[in-house]
Amino acid sequence: MSAYKETLKEEVEVLRERGKKFLNDEITRADLKGFSGGLGSYSQREKGKFMVRLRTPSGIMTKEHLRLILDYIKDNGIDRAHLTTRQAVQLHELSIDQVCDVMKDAIDHDLFTRGGGGNFPRNVALSPMSGVAQGEAFDVTPYAVQVGKYFLFNATYYKLPRKLKVAFSSTEEDTACATLNDMGFVAVLDDGKPMFRLWLAGGLGGGPALGIPYDELVDPEEILYYIEAMVQLFQAEGDYKNKARARIRFIPRRMGVEAFLECYKSYVEKTKKECALNGIKPQLYTGEVWDEKSGSHVMIAQKQPGLYSVILHPLCGQLRLEDGEKLYDFVKDIEKAELRLSMDEEIYVRNLTKKQAQTLLEQMKGSMMMTPVTMSVSCIGTPTCQLGMNQSQALCEAIVSAVREAGVEDVLPRCFISGCPNSCSRHQVAPIGLTGRKVKVEGEMVDGFECWLGGRVGVGCTCMGEKAGTIQAVRIPKMLVGLGNMLKTKHLSFEQAMADNEAKADILAYIGQYAEA
Repeated sequence: MSAYKETLKEEVEVLRERGKKFLNDEITRADLKGFSGGLGSYSQREKGKFMVRLRTPSGIMTKEHLRLILDYIKDNGIDRAHLTTRQAVQLHELSIDQVCDVMKDAIDHDLFTRGGGGNFPRNVALSPMSGVAQGEAFDVTPYAVQVGKYFLFNATYYKLPRKLKVAFSSTEEDTACATLNDMGFVAVLDDGKPMFRLWLAGGLGGGPALGIPYDELVDPEEILYYIEAMVQLFQAEGDYKNKARARIRFIPRRMGVEAFLECYKSYVEKTKKECALNGIKPQLYTGEVWDEKSGSHVMIAQKQPGLYSVILHPLCGQLRLEDGEKLYDFVKDIEKAELRLSMDEEIYVRNLTKKQAQTLLEQMKGSMMMTPVTMSVSCIGTPTCQLGMNQSQALCEAIVSAVREAGVEDVLPRCFISGCPNSCSRHQVAPIGLTGRKVKVEGEMVDGFECWLGGRVGVGCTCMGEKAGTIQAVRIPKMLVGLGNMLKTKHLSFEQAMADNEAKADILAYIGQYAEA
């Protein structure tokens, strides 16, 4: 491990050198990105500013790592961190030296950035309630961690066409979006035996695809063979020439689904014959099971009797330093308290008594969002992101302000806002999804967002939403206020309305009045 850490630190010094060459116009932004992405860092739009992505493994954040991240925020003169939709933490507005210093110090504390971007496996997604969720088949945490470590220690050797995303969900609710990843595992019990259902070649963004169900259950102890098989298939069959078609989901489109599945099976068999990979024996929960249903959508009863998890959602996923400090002060002396990051820019605080959970919510209520629409998800967007087209964060803030002022925040669902078509916020499978576009209004190009409606994620129900037109960004808050009033008048939730043909038609017609295209 120490030798590996030294290798990573050597890479960081190369990044420092290349970053300074970029600042001196000796190399291009693209040249820098080709190297920095693999280390989890990108230059921002404003020259001289950089970001770094700290890979909290599968969203598992120790109290020590929370303290470390808060110190990075404070010591580097910034005031917040961005919680990502891949269960990581991003620091923005840093100099290249600050980025590299953070990276090297984080390595010493077993917090890594390697593989946080570029053509490498991303942070392995994990249900934030895994291990404490009522009704789960078994705790999938050990397998997400195992795969994450496997990727981390092999990252310097990989030559993949593009990124590779893996997810583990412990229930059919699929809070890790396993049905939408390159590889997605969902825990099941097969006659009482812990097994995984597997989905392959899913993904959002350009050319999106739902995962393809694999026709065999996977033994948890053999997980790494299935992972390595996909890595080898991807390296052999992925498109290294056309970046737009380089993701795994394009391979079955070229081969055909059946041929792709047979090809994958052949790699699984090959890997089992040629590799010796360690497995982890699954552990079933043997303690007393609690089926308490009291609480709320931000205070969830666990399966462990008397314990709750609290969901903290900072506005737009931006955790302010003062709120992070308040959280750390609360959890530091609660021995059993655990922190998990979700795919929705949230922090789950687990293993709290009812009184502790209520106290935490009371302490944080002034700065954390508590209703679905105020808990909307937004990528970082412009002016920070290189690729962003529009200001997704500004739109998210405007939506929250408008629905609160109008008194309709209790009836609207979450919005998932992406500043560009890359779907960092999973707008394509959201109840209400918004993706950045430019739209021509009276001969002038202005910021707009394409609206998607009715997307869902869950085993057996994952589906893409349908497009409802592109709306000027400045008109979207008013449109959502009107939608909230419509739902109030109909006495329906958004989900109920979308399931009712007449109500759905009314919603589409209403939104169509705002659409430019």
